[in-house]
Formats: sequence, structure tokens, C-alpha cells
Amino acid sequence: MSRTATLRNLILKAKHAYYYSNEPVMSDAEYDALEDELKLLDPNDPVLGLVGSPVPPDTMLTKARHAMPMGSQSKVNSEDEFRAWCVKNEVKAIHASLKGDGASAAAYYRDGRLVQAISRGDGTIGEDITANALRFKGLPAWVGSQDAGFSGSVRFEVILTVEDWTKLDPARSKNPRNAGTGIMGRKNGQQSDCLTIFAFDLDETIDGRSVEFQTESQKSLRLAELGFNVIAHQIFESADGAIEYFQQIAKTRDALPIWIDGVVMKVDDITKQRDLGVTAGRPKGQVAWKFDSSGAETVLEGVVVSGGHTGGLYPTAQLQPVDIGGTTVSNASLANYDEIARLDVAIGDSVWVVKANDIIPKIIRVTDRPPTRQAIVVPSTCPFCGGEVGRRRISGGDEGVIIECRNPECSKKSTGKIRRWINSLNILGIGDVVLEAMIESFDMADAADLYTLRARSEEMYDMVINTEKDLRLGELRSDSILEAIDATRDLTLAQFLGSLGLDHLGKRRVELMMKSANGELNSLADWRSGKLRDAEIAVKAGVPNIGGQIQDGIDSMGVVIDKLLANGVNVRATLPSELPVDRDRSEKTVCISGKLTSGKKKADYEAPLKAAGYSLMDDVVKGLTYLVLADPASNSSKAVKARKLGVAVISEAELITIAGSV
Repeated sequence: MSRTATLRNLILKAKHAYYYSNEPVMSDAEYDALEDELKLLDPNDPVLGLVGSPVPPDTMLTKARHAMPMGSQSKVNSEDEFRAWCVKNEVKAIHASLKGDGASAAAYYRDGRLVQAISRGDGTIGEDITANALRFKGLPAWVGSQDAGFSGSVRFEVILTVEDWTKLDPARSKNPRNAGTGIMGRKNGQQSDCLTIFAFDLDETIDGRSVEFQTESQKSLRLAELGFNVIAHQIFESADGAIEYFQQIAKTRDALPIWIDGVVMKVDDITKQRDLGVTAGRPKGQVAWKFDSSGAETVLEGVVVSGGHTGGLYPTAQLQPVDIGGTTVSNASLANYDEIARLDVAIGDSVWVVKANDIIPKIIRVTDRPPTRQAIVVPSTCPFCGGEVGRRRISGGDEGVIIECRNPECSKKSTGKIRRWINSLNILGIGDVVLEAMIESFDMADAADLYTLRARSEEMYDMVINTEKDLRLGELRSDSILEAIDATRDLTLAQFLGSLGLDHLGKRRVELMMKSANGELNSLADWRSGKLRDAEIAVKAGVPNIGGQIQDGIDSMGVVIDKLLANGVNVRATLPSELPVDRDRSEKTVCISGKLTSGKKKADYEAPLKAAGYSLMDDVVKGLTYLVLADPASNSSKAVKARKLGVAVISEAELITIAGSV
């Protein structure tokens, strides 16, 4: 890079940091010295006439269209698959590059200046991240020779390096991929200068015509020549060399300065790539050979079904115990029955189990299907009550459906709703073992029965909680539990309704709806009156599409609500002045949205999050600490809103590091 180009780059980045982030990267004297030097070289340089930041910050996260679509690559998962790809396509020279485990984006330059950077998005439409990209390491703000500035686009991976990850999070409690993606999408630009780009492709234009590169190697050399930080790569003349490289990288990747999840193999000859063509948007001349997550082979010995408080039936694989990453794994997530069909997995199969995100055991493929295998049967009736089951599409759509019990009196639903009530109101001392014993001993049907236990305290003292050891609850523990229950006899409307275990209705949503409804929903009678079926009131309360569903849920709990009131639970009507104000940013809050990788519900995390000092919220609002999604790179409406508000979007694996295992 020429001295003029270097000066332009430094000045543009300094201007942006000064005007956009209020965090100058150099002193005024240092900046003046750069401008003075550029004036000596070219008094009329256009960069000298630029006033303010090179890009307005209010463009952050607005939708933007890629000039050329950013497609995906086909994948191979084994040496045999890679060799088959090489043979089928008559591959000779291979360009092998590290596949950075970050977020893809593209930068667009015109006459040397960076004019826009766009996240990958769906490959065609992404989000404008220019205001943050100007602060990324390895991405110049100005590119080219003194007289001929670079025009075109550069594709790159945005990565939080291990070094910077350790500086920001010394305990390494977060996955650097998700942490980096969250930083990249912050509207306030905070910590954007901790991110590094690794360029891997470009499209250069000169005099309005695209430059025809002969090989991928030439592209990589050109990227380095222009001053971009280029992803590590090597050229191999045969499949054998590329395979050896992949195997070496797989063994040593933990020592690399960045996290990677595989190696990208490209036909080095670009004409050959073009001749091979594209299938379903994926170029035939390129494949991504991804590493398996930490995993091992074992045998699927059985499947157990667990039930959620809303009726969902979730299959969990019982495995022949196997060591993965230093821990013994005997159970793994099967997500739902659509996933079982997709995997074509059956009892008796040998399966490959990985720790998704290095935490949650998950079956990713079948390695052997013996003739004695037994099909995993989709429940035709509820295994807990024998009731009718149905299918319900879960949030996220393409993740499939869940099988759910349709019997409103299902005992598992009742147990789940009792657990939800206990967790929501932080009634301490009632773990799963104690709850099961209470349900069996006192024939508890719902949360209202908790408030009858004071009259049966003597029976509680003698209640058996471990039959093998003849272990009983005892007086001290019983009294402690009863005191905790009695402490919840006087509740706010939000506490009461938000703890019933209804879809779409947590405590925070009740508060938000009451605020929005402006007096229409200030009492329990208001909520039970059927008002939410009135489209006008549903809109006013901020739930135009689900008001009727919420009302149906409240109506379905009518018997339980009446029992709670009859058993001494008092629900205080709430005046608008008594509603909590917007949460202070110092309060730690979490919103869990959609289907999680493990199949767990957000209610499962409420108690552990509370113990860790976090409140569980139902919506993305200003001041939220974390939004949890199965895919933190998602462009769902909540994810987009979170990034616009500067909320970190994290995965379930990161949630577990915060809340602990559930």
C-alpha cells in the first residue's frame, strides 16, 4: 500500500472513530500530523475535504441488498466424500483455506473508498454494518494505489480472535463466534474495534468491467496486495495433499489464533469452476469440509419421552455410555419426531454423537443400521394420560413440529404447570423429587393444591421422598417449604397470571399489556371477562394476533384460578402508577425465543436464571441483557430488533454457561 493510500485509510478511520463512537483512536496532534503529510503529497486529495464521519451511524442495521448474492457451499463430511467430489469433477489443483467460525459479510468499494458493508443475511438481503465495519481490524477504509482506487466487493469472515476474546471475556464463558456476531450487530458500535476480518474472495472492477482472475490463488494474492487481511490458505496439486492438510488442521486447530469449523476446498482454476456450474445456488467447484464437533460413536439403546407443561412430548435418546470431551454421555437430544425421520435413526443403530456447541449432546448421523433395528414409534396417544395427541408447528417453521397432548386434564401438563408456578414465584425447597412425592402423597392436581398443604403439615413431615432409603421430608424441611408457599399468598396480577404456565403470557408480558391497555386490564376480572377477544382491545394491549389465544388460555385455567382464590391466594388489582417503570440497564434480563436446540422450554430455565441473578422476560425491550435463540445469526424479527437495540444475541450453549445445566 502506497503512503498516500495508508494516510487516507488512517484519516478515514480516525474521522469515523471521532465522530461516530466518541472514542478517538489517536490524539488531535497525531491526526493533524497525518492530514499535514497528506496535504504535502496532494493538497487537493478528496479525503481532506471530508467533513464528519465517512458514514452516517443511523444506517446501522437497515436492510441492504448485495450487489452479487453471497451463496452457500455444499458440504462433505468424510475423506470418501471429498475424494468422490474430486473424482466426479476431475479436480486437479486445489485451493484449501481455513473456514473461519464467524459471521460472513461483504464490503463494497468505489474509487478506493469503503462505501458500504453488508452482513450476509439470506445471501441476497443483509443488514448495513458499515458504521461498525470501519472499525474492524484488517478491513481498510481506503484501498488502492495513489491514483487508482480499488472498486469492487470483498467477501470476508468477521471473527473475534482468541486473543481478543480472552481480553473481553477472560473466563471465556461465551462462544467467540456468537460473541463476535453480537458485537458486529451492535447499533452503538461498542467493541467493534475488537473484531478482525479475514478476506477470502473478491470481485474487482476496472473501468466498469470485472477483472478476470485465472485462479483462486491469484485472487488471494490480489487481496493481500490491496491490504486486506487474508484467510490462511495453501495450494495442493492433488486430493492427497489437501486431505493431509485437512487432517493436520483438524489435529492442531485448538492452537490456531482463531476458531475455525473446517476447511474450504475450491477448484483453483476459476474457468473450471465456472464450467462446473451451480446447483441450488451452491457452486459445484467448491465444498466446505467441516470438522465434526467433539463426538464419538455409540449405540442408541432406547428412547424416552418427556412432557412439558404445555403438553409437548419430547424424545430423548438413551445411549450406551460413551466418553465425549472428558465427560460420560448417556443421553442425547433428538429434538422432535421430524428430526428422527430426517436422520432415519432407530433403536439399535450405531450413531455419531457430538456435543453441539461443545455442550449439549446431540445425534447428528447414523453410522450403522443393523437388521435387528427397531423403529422409533411416534406416540399415537399421550404416554402420561392416554389422551389424544396432535401436531403443532414450532417457532422457526423449518425446524419441524412437536407432538403434543391435547388432553387439558393431562397429569403431565398439570405437573408441569405446578412446576412453572413454583419456579416463577421462587418457592424454594420443592425440587423434582419432593414435588413428585407431594403429587403422589396428596393427589395434587394443580398449583392451587399447594395452598392446602398447611393443614396437612403432619403428613408432610412423614412424607417419603426416597423409598429405597426410607428417607422422609422431615419437620424442618416441611416447615421451610410451607413458609415459602405462604409467602406467595398475596400476589400482583402480573405474578399471578404470569405464573399459570400459559402460552404467550409471562409476567413481563402481563405488565406490558396492562401498560398498553390504559386501564382496560387492571384487574383479574378484566382479564377473565373475554376482553382480549375484542380486536380493538387486543391491538391496544399490544397483542393483535394472539389476543384470542391468550384469552383461550386464561379461560382454560378457570377452574384452577377459582381454586387458587378459594384456597387463600389474593390477587391485587394494579393501578397504572404501580406498574414497574422500564427496567434499569443494570438489571440483568434474558428473553428466550423460539425452539431451543435441546428441546427445553424457557420455563425450564426460569429458576436457574433467577438463581444466577437474571430475570426472564417475554419480549425484546430496551435494556434487555440477552436474547437467546437456537441460531444467534438468525434474522428473525426479534433478532433484528435485538440488534437494533444493542442487545446481545446468544445461543443456548451460552445460556447454559450463565444459568448452569437444567
